[in-house]
Amino acid sequence: MASKSGQQTKKTADDKRSGHPKSREEIKHPYTLSDCMKMGRTGNILFVVFIVICLIYYYSFAQKGKFLIPFEVVAYGVELMGFAFFSIGVIWLDKLVRARAVMKVLLLVYITVEVILMLLEFQFIFPESYNGLSLPLTIIHSIFSAGVAFSLLSLDPSNKKMEIFVIITCSLMLAGMLFGLAGYRVYASILVNAFAYIFFFSAMLHQLRLDELDIDCYGDKARVSTFDSTMFADSPLMVEKPKKEKESLKKKFSRLRDHMTSDERIILTDRDEKFEYEFGVDDNDDAEYEDGDEA
Repeated sequence: MASKSGQQTKKTADDKRSGHPKSREEIKHPYTLSDCMKMGRTGNILFVVFIVICLIYYYSFAQKGKFLIPFEVVAYGVELMGFAFFSIGVIWLDKLVRARAVMKVLLLVYITVEVILMLLEFQFIFPESYNGLSLPLTIIHSIFSAGVAFSLLSLDPSNKKMEIFVIITCSLMLAGMLFGLAGYRVYASILVNAFAYIFFFSAMLHQLRLDELDIDCYGDKARVSTFDSTMFADSPLMVEKPKKEKESLKKKFSRLRDHMTSDERIILTDRDEKFEYEFGVDDNDDAEYEDGDEA
């Protein structure tokens, strides 16, 4: 029993070393790129819903001194769901896509920063130095968000449409600085970021439906290139000739001797045959040539 267990352990170790089905390259994930984009888009839609609810609540009921606990529970529940969906989408994307370490790290850092800012904005934590109306804070947040969005270009850097979508997303995020200049709090730029990501994830879903994205993921089967040439076809027209067996020296000499002793053969061309057919050939022609040679 112990020996059998030892053999299984050794086999598992060998499989890990050789990259057997358990290697990351061959793991098949239960989610796809479309699922990642849908989760990200849903999370950002929930952010928008949460901020809209909060704006309505704080500028209507709260100003009149009416604090509705159920209303707040629903609002913050929507926010938590938004962060949950967005985080799951980013984690799935990080696990699914090969390489792109910079993009993966930046997305996770972005979510962490957004969580901290939202906690500060809605006074769940109370640092004395925090000021949500600070213009430098809004500018730094907008530039940082645009930098994270720009890293998404690494998903398919050779795709021109992808470049356009990333540029639009970054431009929207940088436009969040205008709210700081207008005197709004930093959560206004967070709201703009949510709209920017809704646009980006929606555009990615559209591109995936059209099959216009080329993003290499773990578990993908190798792509097989097709060629017009018959050389690369499954049933090529060109067939390799079988290799000839090496002839012995004796056979080579025999073949050379047969070639040297063989009688010469006169091969008439089409023109010669046509001449003979039209004009005929005198039987004495050969005799004349022979007499001439003797002379």
